[in-house]
Amino acid sequence: MHISYLIWFLLMMLMIPLGVGAVSSQEQIWTNENPNKLFNTPDKPTLVTFNSCVKILSITTNHWNYGKGDSPGKISLFHEDGTQYGPWGTFGKNGTKNEQNVYWVSNPGDILKPGTYSVADSSPITWAYNDGSDNRGIVTIVFEPAACLNNTGEITREYQETVTPIPTIPEEMEGGIVIEAGDLDPATLKGGTNNTETVPVIEQIAFRPLSSSIHGGDPAYVMLRVKNTGGRALEDGYVTIRFISKDGKFSYKGGTAHLPTINTDEERDLPLNIKTEGAGEKKTGNILYCSEYLLDGSINELMEGGYFEKRADLIMPREKFIDITGCCQEPYGGTSVRGCRSS
Repeated sequence: MHISYLIWFLLMMLMIPLGVGAVSSQEQIWTNENPNKLFNTPDKPTLVTFNSCVKILSITTNHWNYGKGDSPGKISLFHEDGTQYGPWGTFGKNGTKNEQNVYWVSNPGDILKPGTYSVADSSPITWAYNDGSDNRGIVTIVFEPAACLNNTGEITREYQETVTPIPTIPEEMEGGIVIEAGDLDPATLKGGTNNTETVPVIEQIAFRPLSSSIHGGDPAYVMLRVKNTGGRALEDGYVTIRFISKDGKFSYKGGTAHLPTINTDEERDLPLNIKTEGAGEKKTGNILYCSEYLLDGSINELMEGGYFEKRADLIMPREKFIDITGCCQEPYGGTSVRGCRSS
């Protein structure tokens, strides 16, 4: 077996279990990945069974192809009753030594009914399998429990009384600071200070999301804790937030919002309710791609004369990604949009 695949597999085993296991409080994973030598063209169907309705957050097929990979194609799921989900466009992810397009990844966001599904890949010739997968195509599916939908996209009656509407506002986010996508011109704001002899110095203490994944159009709930170690209070402070994709290729403007006063030597929590636009809403020109994102930004002070002075840089720890899993634009699929909820 190629050494780079072995390294990748060992790293994967440190992060997730085989079979169905918890990724977070809601997310689960099904995979038949294993460290055995890989071959092309499986001769048995890959079958996955879900005992209840689930939302497919991502699906990844392995196209090791002896280290050569393959140009990303499409993935579908076929229910045992013949219902087809997909085909979904994919984007490629490289191997540990930059082998091109070893993995085909899609983030559908579609809700599936219970039953057994057959996985279909548009390039079975390069789809990987081995004896560890029982000669079936190798796939990894990340999913979470979901309310079942009827043919018109509405929650079925038997689930309406038991399923909490999406999204639910976390208790600690009630009354939080609302940040909406778009730019804010400080010259249009009232107020500001002309005190430049002493300045507020804002230090980031903690910056963490309350959920590891969200659906486009839903808010990202984030808790920011800061401390003012400067010489005076920050009375006209504004926070600006930006989404930066894990690979650095995409960004999304979260927006800017006014902050409550932060007094000298005060350490306080700032609950941020960062609104996102679902793909296709086109309110601000932002494009929300299906990807994993870090958050960064700044805290600025409005000065007399209508301009901002930066008082802090913000950066979310690299292990705290937010995965945009639905109602987002496929990164490498043109204008293809997946996973928007029915209205």
